Amino acid sequence: MGNPREKKENLEPLGHILGKRLRQLVGPSTPETRQKTEIDVCVCRTCGKSFQGEVTTFYFVEPPREIRASECPECQEKSEAAEKDATEKERRLKVLALRKSWLDTCGIPPVFRDTRFKDLDSGYQARPQSVCRKWARSFMIEDPRASRSLLLYSATPGVGKTVLMSCIAGQVIDEWDGDPDRARCPVRFVSGPELVRRIRATFDVLPEGQYHEREVDVYRQFARVNVLMLDDVGKEQPRSYRFTQEMYWYIIDARVKAGLPIVINSRRPLTGEDSLEELMGVDTVDRLYGMTGGEITELSGSSYRKMKRIS
Repeated sequence: MGNPREKKENLEPLGHILGKRLRQLVGPSTPETRQKTEIDVCVCRTCGKSFQGEVTTFYFVEPPREIRASECPECQEKSEAAEKDATEKERRLKVLALRKSWLDTCGIPPVFRDTRFKDLDSGYQARPQSVCRKWARSFMIEDPRASRSLLLYSATPGVGKTVLMSCIAGQVIDEWDGDPDRARCPVRFVSGPELVRRIRATFDVLPEGQYHEREVDVYRQFARVNVLMLDDVGKEQPRSYRFTQEMYWYIIDARVKAGLPIVINSRRPLTGEDSLEELMGVDTVDRLYGMTGGEITELSGSSYRKMKRIS
């Protein structure tokens, strides 16, 4: 009897045997011999009509497999159009849902989330309304750096600064129509007092394991958003102007370096006693003035709430 090990070593691998058999059937293994494509009569699975279509035959399987065109050009065009339409409808639904989410979370005061320029009294603060409408209309989410910053000022309360800023934010979000799978909210709306509280909260010591927002995270968010909207700047009650001056310097400096606009309203004048220079610092206000192109939109007159006896 022979050595079983020697017999096993002399056996030809099954893969080699099958490969030889395949080459005998179809010849050398090349794209041309392994498959073949030609034009032949096909039947449309949708409309049932005959048409000239591609037929590809694969010879590396036994028996050879044939793949025939399943739709005529007319039905294929309709199918592609229907698929494109369905994809666009799905995208539109995502866009609408994302807009709604942004309006709810970007910081616009809830009472003004649904307010738009068309809802305002056109005879009240007509010029500031026109300025804000023009700014919102020209702002481009894809190119926010093309817009200058906007500063709204009034010496008296209740003249519509916050509602005008809310209308700007609402229009910017309403007109966004981009890719919902890659988008981020283009607006951040925050009041001066809220900003101070948020920064101070980063100094608190929380229990171990509990999420704690860092100061740098707050500044980074305000530095990167397409348009930052600061409401009621000057209503803060700082323990020290040194704190607010440092805070606003970081924010304004980051926006300047990024070339991104800021929309801000305040009852404080730029200079003098109880001014933005005291709150923000001389250098910060100088940069802010440059960002606006030297233009300040002033709102004057009586409180709209008092005029209309709104509680």
